[in-house]
Amino acid sequence: MESWYWIAEYGKVFCGYLFFMFLWPAVVFGSHLRGKETAYRFGFSVTVQVVIANTAVLMLGLFHILSPQVLAVLFYGVFFLTLLKKIIRRSGAFQVKEGWRRFRMHVGEYGLLILLLMFGMFYFSYGAFQVHCYGAGDLYAHHEWIYGLQEGKIFSDGVYPEAMHCFIYCLDALFGVRVYSSLMFLQGIHVVVLLIAVYLLLREVFHWRYTPLLALTLFLTLGVTNADQIYSMFRLQITLPLEFGLYTQFLCTLFLIRYLKSTHRVERKGKKSRYYWDENLFLFLMSLAASVSIHFYTTMMAFVLCGSFTVFLIKGLFVKERLVPVAAAVLCACVIAVFPMAGALASGIPFNYSINWAVKAMDGEETRELEEERSDAQITGKDQSIEKEKIQLSTFEKLKGIYGKGYAALYGQAGAAAILLLTAAVIVLCLVSRKKSPDWLGKICSGYPPLVLASFLFVLLYAAPRIGLPDLISDSRFCSTGHLLMTALMVLPADAAYSILLRFCRDRLLQLLSIVSAAGIYGLTIVTGQFHGYLFFELSRYDSAVEVTNSIIEQFPEKSYVIVSPTDELYPVVEHGWHEELLAFVQNVNTQEYRITSEHTFIFVEKKPLQYAQAYFFDGPGWLAQVKYKDIYWGKYSKKYPDKGASQAPDINASEISAEDARKDLIEYSNPWYTYTRLPARTILEAKAYEWCRKFAELHPEEMKIYYEDNDFICYYLRQDRDSQLNLGIG
Repeated sequence: MESWYWIAEYGKVFCGYLFFMFLWPAVVFGSHLRGKETAYRFGFSVTVQVVIANTAVLMLGLFHILSPQVLAVLFYGVFFLTLLKKIIRRSGAFQVKEGWRRFRMHVGEYGLLILLLMFGMFYFSYGAFQVHCYGAGDLYAHHEWIYGLQEGKIFSDGVYPEAMHCFIYCLDALFGVRVYSSLMFLQGIHVVVLLIAVYLLLREVFHWRYTPLLALTLFLTLGVTNADQIYSMFRLQITLPLEFGLYTQFLCTLFLIRYLKSTHRVERKGKKSRYYWDENLFLFLMSLAASVSIHFYTTMMAFVLCGSFTVFLIKGLFVKERLVPVAAAVLCACVIAVFPMAGALASGIPFNYSINWAVKAMDGEETRELEEERSDAQITGKDQSIEKEKIQLSTFEKLKGIYGKGYAALYGQAGAAAILLLTAAVIVLCLVSRKKSPDWLGKICSGYPPLVLASFLFVLLYAAPRIGLPDLISDSRFCSTGHLLMTALMVLPADAAYSILLRFCRDRLLQLLSIVSAAGIYGLTIVTGQFHGYLFFELSRYDSAVEVTNSIIEQFPEKSYVIVSPTDELYPVVEHGWHEELLAFVQNVNTQEYRITSEHTFIFVEKKPLQYAQAYFFDGPGWLAQVKYKDIYWGKYSKKYPDKGASQAPDINASEISAEDARKDLIEYSNPWYTYTRLPARTILEAKAYEWCRKFAELHPEEMKIYYEDNDFICYYLRQDRDSQLNLGIG
């Protein structure tokens, strides 16, 4: 039954997402989208809809009229009025016959793409079905911001790009999808949009239309050997603003280069405009607006990626007829995205604290300290000054560092050497194609230089803080994007080979060979041990605690109960009931007078206290992934998170409570949160809670019972008369 519950929740998120992200704009903007190519329709839906949701929610909030009812009237009203209008006119929005005809013409290509998307969605959704707690601690802050929207308050924790929060709030307000479920499952679904965006951009890069599929196959199967890459891939499972917006950088680049290659000028009154305007520029504008609305880091990555491609189209950009429209598009995108934030700042809401954190992190000092292979205890103050001076490297040393701290660190010495040799070969091929080759070879290679430059720049971003340069995007969160570009670089020889063969072989034969090549990549990575590994979640609750919380929410009336536990239960229950901190509870029950007013009280106790936020690596079928990442990841991140840990399913790092622990004094910290995150302190706290529950149950056997128990976790249930509460203080 538990599995079916989560499958149903996943289905709710999936259906709500499909309707809101694709069906709503397809109906409302059907007249505009009719006759447009598939790439335009896709790009329009995933960018315009995010911008609309963000703008609508934030502007309603600025005018203090944000509520589910108002939002439902707005979105459902527009949808059904448009649908009614189309029914009256008997006009279709989807052109199903035309879509089926296109699919039949490219059945092999699209069939393989669908298979890859399903594989990717299953791989990145897998963890949420193994562990039902939030996969990362950041999700608690994002849940709090979405809860603020439910209360009608925008930017409840300070001004920060909130497009993802607005999108999830719309799923809750319009379809009743639990915020908890959206944060659990949305990114595993939304990653498909990222893969499609990459596919569409690579269609512009490669000459043979199946090569982008080979690149996606390699990305979805090839394992990584760097801890930062594992961390970045782990984040692709988690519903976080940065990962939610990664697709926008690829769409920004796609529609910008399409615009720069176009020759269309708008005609007005029989005269052509002085400037180049077309639909690609509009989608570039909306992609950029969506990027800024979701996360500033995605915008920075978009500029890096766009710059890699536009540098080879520089002549087309720096002409008045194109430069003015592009500048206007960038300005409009920023105004659209920033206007609600500016309104909030003007109303007195300050910036969120993480803005300052991101600025401070750019100096790269934290990354460099993590990389140092030395013992701080053995370095004097004078030596530390010398150590920091060493980071002032010469130009040659920095170039050498890009190899050692970049390519070699990410892919190992052998992998780095192979990548550089491949890069050199591609550069030579491109130079030859420009000077001495026939035109057809030049067309084949025309998209290669931007990809080579983009892959180099993302390696440079990774190496930058390690060679004394600013850390533009902290915590290596861009590594998944960099790995996508690197796997695309790896299939360049295949694209050149297939494109040349295309002149001598039948198209259908090469299609078949391409599909076999994709299957070969999958099989070869498994046979050679290069297949990717299972990822992890940061474990913060036992699954039994999650299931008990769901059971309480479903079975008991709203606001009739309180759950006593660490903070992690606060966010799932905040919309339905009350929450009491376990630390505060344990401190209060040792006083002479303490009462809880709720009729139903549930006390969560871990008999085997968890090592909080341990990196819990999954296990599963061999066709999906291999068990291989734990030691690689924790070999580095144990230095950054010494109080956490890493475990491999089915084993979980945990201690065990005892009567002796219950007699110890609570460990006091300047930040009480550490009582939950430090295992010795958590063990004492849980032991004291268990001992109190056991004694109180002996004193009040009719009121205090066990609601649930297993080997690791127990939930006590206290029912009392609201007009005559029991004194819980037995101190």
